[in-house]
Amino acid sequence: MMVRGGLLLMLFLPVLVEAAGPLTPPERHGSTLDFSMRFARHKIPLDYANRTQDSTSRWLGVSLREKAGQRVTLGMYGGYAFLTQTNNPVTAGIELEGYHAGFSLHALLMESQRLSLYSSIEYIYQKVDHKNDSQTVVIDWALPRAEIGVIAKLAPHWRFYGGGSYGKIDGEERASGSINHTLSFERGAMSGGFIGLDLNVETDGYIGIEARSGLVRGGEIYFKRRF
Repeated sequence: MMVRGGLLLMLFLPVLVEAAGPLTPPERHGSTLDFSMRFARHKIPLDYANRTQDSTSRWLGVSLREKAGQRVTLGMYGGYAFLTQTNNPVTAGIELEGYHAGFSLHALLMESQRLSLYSSIEYIYQKVDHKNDSQTVVIDWALPRAEIGVIAKLAPHWRFYGGGSYGKIDGEERASGSINHTLSFERGAMSGGFIGLDLNVETDGYIGIEARSGLVRGGEIYFKRRF
C-alpha cells in the first residue's frame, strides 16, 4: 500500500519531488517557497552493545521550504521509510516499513554571482516496524545534523554543490513475541561529506543527484518546484 501511494505521488506530482538539494536561487519573481520530492537510499552501520548492525534505509518523501528572512530559510519534510538489515535474527528476510519526519534551518552566509556559502541544521526522526502472528519489531531513531556547503554556478542551468556534515544517530530496537527485548543502538558523532549536481530544467523546476559519506553512505535523486 505504501509503495502504491508513492507511485501515485509520482504520477500526479511530476514537477514536485526532505529538504532536497541546495536552496533555489532567489532571483526570479521573488519566489520564497520550494516544494520537492526525494528518493534516497543510504547504508547505515548501527552500533549495538555487542555488534555493529549493517542497515539499509530508503526514503520516499516530500518537503516544503520557505524563506523566513533575507538569509534564513525554514523547512519541514516527511514521508515513507523502509529498512532492511543483515544478520539480525528479528529482522532477517523482512523489510520494515514506517515513516520519517524532520525540520531544517538554512542560513545563507555569503553570496556572489557564481558562488554561495551556506550552513544548515536539521533534525530527523524515523520509525519503522513489522508485525506478524509470532513477532513484532519496532526500530526508531533520531538524527541531528549540521552542515556547511558551497554552491557553484557552472553554467546558466547547472549548479555544483558540496560540503561537510557532522551528526549522530541514537535509537532503539524493540521486539515482542517469540523474541522479547529492548536494545539501544547509536551511530557515534562523526563528520562526513556530500557532493551534488543540480539542473534547472524549466523556469522554476529542478532535478538533482547527491552522494553522501560519513554518518550515512549512499545517494539520492530529487525533483523540486519553486513558487
